[in-house]
Parts: sequence; C-alpha cells; structure tokens
Amino acid sequence: MKPSEIFSYVIGTLGLGILSWGALTLYDMNANMAVVTYKVEENYNMIKPMWQDFLVRSAKYDEHKSEFHAVPSHQASIQGE
Repeated sequence: MKPSEIFSYVIGTLGLGILSWGALTLYDMNANMAVVTYKVEENYNMIKPMWQDFLVRSAKYDEHKSEFHAVPSHQASIQGE
C-alpha cells in the first residue's frame, strides 16, 4: 500500500466516525426533546387550573375595587357659590 492510500483510508474512517457520532448525538437529542416536551405539557396541565382560579379571583377583586373607588353620582356643592 502506498502512503497516500493509507492516508485516504484514515481520512475516510475519521469522516465516517464523525458522521456516526453526529447521527447518534442527534438521535439522543431528539429523545431528550421528547421527554422535555412531555414534562412541559404535564406542567402546563398542572398549572392551568391554578391560573384560571387566579384570573377569576383577580376579576372579582378588580370588580370590587372599582365599585369601592367609584365616582359618586352626585357632586358636593360649595356653599359660597
């Protein structure tokens, strides 16, 4: 074998190794992403009822606060005028 053939085989083997490593890394990352997506969805389903309850309570509080600070229907008169 010539040195140039050996070099070509080494380069080819290294290239194939790098491509294989990249493919395995991509597959592992895809599997991890599926787990993260599932966890985020479960977290959303857990938080959704609490968030809805908070919105209902906030709306009731804001409604009460707006009635408490409402502008009176009649104006106070100044006696000098």
